[in-house]
Amino acid sequence: MSPEPTAILVTGASGGIGRAVVELLARRAGDHGDAVVIAADVAAASGEEAAGVERLALDVSDAGAVRAALCGLASRYRLRAVVNAAGVLASVPALETPDAELRRMVEVNALGVAHVSAEAARIMAEQGGHVPGERPERAIVTIASNAGNGPRAGFSAYGASKAFASHYTRSLGLEVAEHGIRCNVVNPGTTRTPMVETLWGGADRSAEAVAGDPSVFRPGIPLGRVAEAHDVAEVVEFLVSPRAAHVALAEISVDGGATQR
Repeated sequence: MSPEPTAILVTGASGGIGRAVVELLARRAGDHGDAVVIAADVAAASGEEAAGVERLALDVSDAGAVRAALCGLASRYRLRAVVNAAGVLASVPALETPDAELRRMVEVNALGVAHVSAEAARIMAEQGGHVPGERPERAIVTIASNAGNGPRAGFSAYGASKAFASHYTRSLGLEVAEHGIRCNVVNPGTTRTPMVETLWGGADRSAEAVAGDPSVFRPGIPLGRVAEAHDVAEVVEFLVSPRAAHVALAEISVDGGATQR
């Protein structure tokens, strides 16, 4: 009898970090039991697909769509892991944040993580297979942000939505650890992605990020460089892998020392 096929779901798979995570998981499929990588985003990418990758159109802010999509995956695969990489970013002073923008960041960055994580954890628990005392097989990893670790001028709504995502993920982890599900959070700092480059207005503002801005009490980056998407993907892939079998409820900063934690 052939082994049950497994899958790893990555949301926000068309974004900079999400795309890097999908590519890395696909390259290292052998380290993940040859799990199929389900690359989910609002609009599933078209074109030639990499081996071991399956595209899925999914809006994480739609709870009903999330439930239907994950139930569909559960009917075909044993859900091994989920990476919450979907997110939206805006830098606006708190007193000038449009209501629509505030709602969008909450719906995607906060509620989207809750929708996907809760449904995934429910399915993982129902699929079962974990033996108490043995190494856990499953993982949920949320990509939040170091902007959620403390006050940040211009990022009040974004930082708050990411703080929610982190707290929710780790609190969920307390409840589902008994099922062999490890929940962890990765907090990137400034990372060179299309989303950040759009925020920069098409200019290379990495030097400003490295230097910091004392006028708004923003620290610089001690390592002297902004991250590339693959820097974050490496940490995410580790947390999904069996190499991180005893890592749970952790927050790991990938920000070059910017938050010093």
